[in-house]
Amino acid sequence: MGLFDGLLRLLGGNRAPTDHGVYYYVRCTKCGEKIRFRVDLRWDLAPNYDGDDQASSFSVTKHIVGQKCFRPIEVTLDFDRNRKESRRSVTGGELITAEEYAAEEG
Repeated sequence: MGLFDGLLRLLGGNRAPTDHGVYYYVRCTKCGEKIRFRVDLRWDLAPNYDGDDQASSFSVTKHIVGQKCFRPIEVTLDFDRNRKESRRSVTGGELITAEEYAAEEG
């Protein structure tokens, strides 16, 4: 064990990192490919302001491209000020559940 490893352990560096992401699953309407993507609720969301210094809501747009047909799937997600999802829209695909994704993968 090196000096850095000991220092890291002393400072609590052995804990597993917390994943602040939410995972979503889409299916391409052209080829049917299923794709998993991640939205980090701390870093991916853009604040929306309504003339106030506090963000009134947040949004994120992801452009997802699979490995089969390379057609982009655009997903826009809106969140309230507490970062709870309030609206979603998808172009070029459809959102599916984690269970649908897992069942179709196997």
